[in-house]
Amino acid sequence: MKINHIIIYLFLLLSAACTSTKTDHDHAEGEHSHEDQHAHETDDHHEEEGLVELESTQLQKIQVRYGKIEQKNLKSMLKVNGQVELPPQNQADVSALAPGRIAKVHIKPGQSVKRGTVLASLQNPDFIGWQQAYLETKGELMFLEKELVRQKDLVKKEIAAQKQLDQVESSHAVASAQLKGLASKLKTLGLPIPADASAEFTSFINITSPITGHIEEIKINTGTYVSAEQQLFEIVDNHHLHLDLTVFEKDIPYLFRGQKLLFSLQSNPKEVMEAEVLAVGKALDEEIRAVSVHAHMMNQKPTILPGMYIEARIILEDQSVPALPEEAITLDKGLRYIFVKDHVDGDHVAFRKVQVIPGAEDFGYVEVNPLEDLTDDTQIVVAGAYFLMAESKKGEEGGGHSHAH
Repeated sequence: MKINHIIIYLFLLLSAACTSTKTDHDHAEGEHSHEDQHAHETDDHHEEEGLVELESTQLQKIQVRYGKIEQKNLKSMLKVNGQVELPPQNQADVSALAPGRIAKVHIKPGQSVKRGTVLASLQNPDFIGWQQAYLETKGELMFLEKELVRQKDLVKKEIAAQKQLDQVESSHAVASAQLKGLASKLKTLGLPIPADASAEFTSFINITSPITGHIEEIKINTGTYVSAEQQLFEIVDNHHLHLDLTVFEKDIPYLFRGQKLLFSLQSNPKEVMEAEVLAVGKALDEEIRAVSVHAHMMNQKPTILPGMYIEARIILEDQSVPALPEEAITLDKGLRYIFVKDHVDGDHVAFRKVQVIPGAEDFGYVEVNPLEDLTDDTQIVVAGAYFLMAESKKGEEGGGHSHAH
């Protein structure tokens, strides 16, 4: 009986050991399966790492703008300063050709005018006397012409003395010269040249614009009495502005006519425009040891005005490099990055960070060499990159990729 109890006890111990072994094995398999699942999730998470997602409404708020890498000449250029100038033939100071009273001003400041446009009317009673003198001289000349024919005939018939003929010829020449002088005077002033005594005289003349442009300044009013040398109007034509650059003596050998250059206004340095060297000065300014270089703008804009200061880069060699606007490049832990559009998922757009090696900088552009091959159709963020960098920082702190809400 005692032996039977011992057998039963041993059987129970063996059963418990088998059950424990199976439980430990199943538990180990469960742990291994959980680790595999976690590793798989980690791999998926790693694929998303470094991405920043934004909703379309956020893109509009921060005004994200895309661009591509451009080819810019940022290296082999000569930096110079200058000013926008107006050639003398494109500006005019208008005065009256004769003294008088301003009867009417026909234009307003800033108004566009063409060559020959009437600017003002001027009145002077002397104008009537000049027209009258023309007619009187014309009548006297007609008489002298007849008298000249008669005196020649009398001298030929030896009825009159040669002295009388000489006097008539002299008077005829003087009257002829006076008539030509009066005609030129009336024509220059714009007064009508009377044909005969039935013509009407006028005491008014028109002051007209000598060039096409716009009225920069009006210096008289209706009723003002002006002298012949007094300046009445200032007219400018901004359609032919040029750049007046200062180039120092040591750089003169690098200049030539037709040379290309880039420039921007000091008031708007981000807008870069093109120009071409028109002429290199032949006289050296001994005080600053420099010459003036005149350049013609390739595409003039109405916002460019005479007197504006500019910064220019004269291109010495055409060595273009890949470049992006400086706003497209962000800084993180001493390294430079750009953001590219990775994919679109419904209402979300994902951006990826790409490291770049910066190079030369000028005119708001930076030479870039991406450490990742980018296709020609890659969309690069050129506005809003700093916001994306800030969002990526949030993602790094919290782990995983960043969802901006």
